Amino acid sequence: MGTVKNVLVVGAGMAGMTLGVALKQAGIACEIAEIRSSLTEPGTGISLQGPALRALQSVGAVDRCVARGYGYSQFKTCDAAGHVTGTVELPRLLGPDYPATVGVLRQAVHEVLAEDLSRLGVPIRLGTTIEEFVQDDDGVDVVFSDGARARYDLVVGADGQGSKVREMLFGPQHRPHYTGQMNWRATVSKPPEVKGRYSYFGPTNKSGFNPISDTRMYIYIVQNVPERPRWADAELPAMMRGLLAEFGGALGRARDEVCSPEQIICRPIFSMILPPPWHRGRVLVIGDAAHTTTPHLASGASIGIEDAVVLARMLRSDEPVAMVLQDFIGRRHERCRMIVENSEQLGEWEKNPSAPDVDTVGVMARSYQALAQPV
Repeated sequence: MGTVKNVLVVGAGMAGMTLGVALKQAGIACEIAEIRSSLTEPGTGISLQGPALRALQSVGAVDRCVARGYGYSQFKTCDAAGHVTGTVELPRLLGPDYPATVGVLRQAVHEVLAEDLSRLGVPIRLGTTIEEFVQDDDGVDVVFSDGARARYDLVVGADGQGSKVREMLFGPQHRPHYTGQMNWRATVSKPPEVKGRYSYFGPTNKSGFNPISDTRMYIYIVQNVPERPRWADAELPAMMRGLLAEFGGALGRARDEVCSPEQIICRPIFSMILPPPWHRGRVLVIGDAAHTTTPHLASGASIGIEDAVVLARMLRSDEPVAMVLQDFIGRRHERCRMIVENSEQLGEWEKNPSAPDVDTVGVMARSYQALAQPV
């Protein structure tokens, strides 16, 4: 058994919940503090690609995530009219019995992980976050926002791109920056002929859709907006249909279903890679708190879930905590930096498609090849 006996995880997103499950399975006591009052996850769908499925398999959650989503192993490219211009067979990292990728509602993944946390008896402090901490060589004394106090061997901030733990550790200078793009998603019905993810390349925008069940899929589109906008919810359906106006085929038909603000998520795209180290003493940040990535490689969830699995595995070591954390960051930083920077580069090429060094296919291929390597 390692030197870390109990851990506080701040944040119940995918990285934080996966870490809670993995720690308890490793025999390490832990609890989670979540500022929201319930374990709900706003948003539409998400792509869980091979690396994410592999990490979820290691904590016993992959089969239930696959069952709640839509598995596929093909990616098709189309022109604006919807004519297929290419088909890519995606690698099945878990072998022939599993799909290469699963499209699934974010909430469904959270429900799977919440079930495991409950079964394992991991306490969750809902409506609560960390207010302050004082650490020494042997542990961290924490004061929560509700006035409660406790002591832990390690505190892990998995509290997202706006991480309070990160700011408490390193100050406000390390914050994600707006990239000049907005990410639109809307849930619509899935035509029976759609068996995988599609991307449409139009004269102005790139869009597409990703299935999340036998009957539902989500449309995605990235919009170039130099200054971060503020729009009223009532404006969103007409705006999204306008962005999709140049597309035909199945995407064009699905456009007409975009009619309610409630079915749309429109968010600014941020990016950041925290320079190493990601910790001070016995307080560490992981996931989006350490590496906020754009959606262009659909890998933000993957590397966050990987962080959790790798950290829990390494904390079983009898090495001193400082050495374990140093080794963890050495193992994770370069992989996450590559995904963050390559994702942002793809976004820059979308904003400047005539740039002389555009190599979208090459960057994507190299990124996915790197992610397929064991962690």
